[in-house]
Amino acid sequence: MGAGDRVAQDGDESEWMAGPDRPAHLYPGFQDTAGPFAGKDVATGRQLVASGLLSPDQLAGALRRQEASGAPLRTELVSGGAVRAFDFHRAEAALEGRPFVNLMTDPPDPALLEPDDLAFYLQAQCLPWRQRDGTLTFAAVNPSATMDLLAEKTGNPSLVYQTSPLDILWSIQAHFTDHMTDAACHALDRTFPAASAKYLLSNTHKAGLASVTLIALAISVAFPGAALLTLNAFAAFAFIALACLRFVSIWIGRKQPHTPPARSRSDRALPLYSILVPLFREAEVLPILTDALQRLDYPASKLDIKLVLEEGDEATIDAARQLALPGHFELIVVPGSAPTTKPKACNYALAFARGDFVVVYDAEDIPGPGQLREAVAAFDAQGPDLACLQAPLAYYNWRENWLTRHFALEYAAIFDLLLPALIRLGQPVPLGGTSTHFRTSILRRVGAWDPFNVTEDADLGFRLHEAGFRTGVLRTPTLEEANCVLPGWVRQRSRWLKGWMQTYLVRMRHPRRSFRELGAGGFFTFQVVIGAFLLSALVHPFFYAMAAYGFLFVPLDLSLNGPLALATINLSVLVLGFSAAILSGLAGAGARGLNGLALHALTMPAYWLLISFSAYRALFQLVTDPHYWEKTPHGLSALVPDYLARARRKSKPLPNSIAS
Repeated sequence: MGAGDRVAQDGDESEWMAGPDRPAHLYPGFQDTAGPFAGKDVATGRQLVASGLLSPDQLAGALRRQEASGAPLRTELVSGGAVRAFDFHRAEAALEGRPFVNLMTDPPDPALLEPDDLAFYLQAQCLPWRQRDGTLTFAAVNPSATMDLLAEKTGNPSLVYQTSPLDILWSIQAHFTDHMTDAACHALDRTFPAASAKYLLSNTHKAGLASVTLIALAISVAFPGAALLTLNAFAAFAFIALACLRFVSIWIGRKQPHTPPARSRSDRALPLYSILVPLFREAEVLPILTDALQRLDYPASKLDIKLVLEEGDEATIDAARQLALPGHFELIVVPGSAPTTKPKACNYALAFARGDFVVVYDAEDIPGPGQLREAVAAFDAQGPDLACLQAPLAYYNWRENWLTRHFALEYAAIFDLLLPALIRLGQPVPLGGTSTHFRTSILRRVGAWDPFNVTEDADLGFRLHEAGFRTGVLRTPTLEEANCVLPGWVRQRSRWLKGWMQTYLVRMRHPRRSFRELGAGGFFTFQVVIGAFLLSALVHPFFYAMAAYGFLFVPLDLSLNGPLALATINLSVLVLGFSAAILSGLAGAGARGLNGLALHALTMPAYWLLISFSAYRALFQLVTDPHYWEKTPHGLSALVPDYLARARRKSKPLPNSIAS
């Protein structure tokens, strides 16, 4: 047996024995509350001071923070970087005469680990460790709460020893890799197969699509004029529908849904909030993000931050370890497996999330400090069926070049006008992929993210609506680095459009079901927001060609069905579409205080041609490699060095951190 058993002989076994006669009270969230544990925590803190692992000033500061937050003292010490969780729990065990188990050097017996109990292990932060003479020994972060849970779960006596959160986290990742990876990749497909993009089209769907395509080609050959007019009509309808939606967004989108005051809860009443940050080849910008997360106006002791890293990405893993982050940051390493996508990484990390709410941030994000408080207030005010809140996204380098200025116009129109308008109308919302805040329980209930959809955010927004939940918007923005290099912009836009194509195909495999689940209004919104946008992106270059051909090469013919009339209609549709896009972009930019974009907005036709090029690239990839995730490069902006310098200047080295 391990060293823990030798220590056990020095203590009173009844103190950590779990059995059916123990009281059944449980501590909320399976974590220590401040009241019952305050005295024990203070005693442990004093012992750490006596041993030289903690200074008196650090202990006093943690006690002051605890008074404000109501969190356990141990959490304040660890999240403040004053002491490692490992050292605190080892000292706590020594103080109580309870065995302490280092699971990294003395790992649990693999034969005792049950995949079916993984949810329990994660929730209770415990693992079965050894079995001797029919008695099972557990290692737990909170032995007292675990004893009660085990008594209720099994009714059998068990020994419960002390360990640290990092030991549990490391051990679960080490022993349940295959099980957790399989769940992250395939849980949605098994539970809700109709919602998964794993298999976009069945053989029946493929045969039907091929038949329709052949028939359309045959009709086009036999009746080219009629076919061209039909295609023209569909494309014109797509442009007009999008233009009308943009005009509606200008009209009502700026009337933002009411957002409650940002401080409706005191620090003591704030819930635990999980933050997931999927990272892949992001060593360069990681300091900017972690600095922003440490600036959040939210008690660090009530943050559960997961840096989600990819196995094999040693540069980013090393960069994260070298940042000397405090103890409420945890590193989750996602094992290599297909598909290698952001939603799969988020699914993997979601299993470890302990917060009542969870938000996803990207590597280049700088969330506004008050965003989490505003989200909690909005969730409180708007009822339990509010499943998600989307924070507006903006760019800190929007002035950098022509691409970034158009990005700024586009995001202003989407996040300040379109999404609020859809929400006010009660329609489904294609989410923005980052700064999306969820009720954790609802996110899990709907199957979380689709790991096979490369634009998982849009899909999840519609899936939440299908399940009967609402989405809202926040006012506190998140700043991002706009892609300022054309090749990177094209790769990013192609991935977004490919994901929208996946989202459209998934719901149109069974259109009647989608109509029933989305409702008439939601189905129409889906057709306009997703379908019409994709169609207009693919066909709008032909509008240029047809309009030019009609005006330049066709003899004057003023008849209503003549080529010149058709060219005039196409030009009018283009003008309407561009006018709506330009006006909505400028209206959104004006609301954000972004000035000097009027002349750039007039060059939007050229920007749309880039979108069309990306759409055809996305269509090609949809056929050849539908689940390939094209990495967006970050850290290319000329402003990044300034943000890095600020982050490194403000960050203070922490002697007791996740790097230790």
